[in-house]
Amino acid sequence: MTDYDVCLTLGHLLRHAPAQSPQGRDAAVIDVAQDLLLRHLVEQGVLSLVAFKGGTALRKVYAGAAGRFSTDLDFVVTSLADDPDAVVSLLIETIHGTRLGPFGYQVEQRRGRHMIIFSSDLGPDPTGVLQSKIDVGPPPWLALIERTWVKVPIHKRYGGPLPALPVVVLAENVAEKIARLNRRNPARDAYDLVWVASTPGLELDRPLIRRLAVPYQAWLNEHLAA
Repeated sequence: MTDYDVCLTLGHLLRHAPAQSPQGRDAAVIDVAQDLLLRHLVEQGVLSLVAFKGGTALRKVYAGAAGRFSTDLDFVVTSLADDPDAVVSLLIETIHGTRLGPFGYQVEQRRGRHMIIFSSDLGPDPTGVLQSKIDVGPPPWLALIERTWVKVPIHKRYGGPLPALPVVVLAENVAEKIARLNRRNPARDAYDLVWVASTPGLELDRPLIRRLAVPYQAWLNEHLAA
């Protein structure tokens, strides 16, 4: 693993924080800690086994500073030949106990879900526990792509470049969000969908999205009923 000279201060985090939010500093800590963790997972080879999706992926490789600050880390297993439980175990093992720059990472299981618990040397104390839920879904329907990060100013403090990330294609990410809209707490998915629909330059295959939303709805019905 490359030993990066991560140079971050509380001031950098506060400038990166979302405006007019009481959780601004905490959101910035999670966002930056996720950046460093994703780079670490690429370097450890784990992101050859899982690929990135969801709202956090939209922010980091499509929207940048214009996107929603998202706390969850959503992945898919990249191959039908891989044992999903073994992949999740490797992912958790790689994250738990890691130290990257001023951030520490622990993984705990709560109500059957794995949660990353973040700690930071950059005060003041957070308003509560800083955490991200980890979710690993089945392989995608479409071939994965690689996307480079949308640059934001704080990236310059990371001591080196951020690698391209394997991600599900935008149409598949959008289709899953549409399928989730009739579930609980749809506001985050609705926000992301509005951003995608109103952002010029994004190529959306709308017939493909409609076709993909059907199997995703069936998978959600089965997954959430379990």
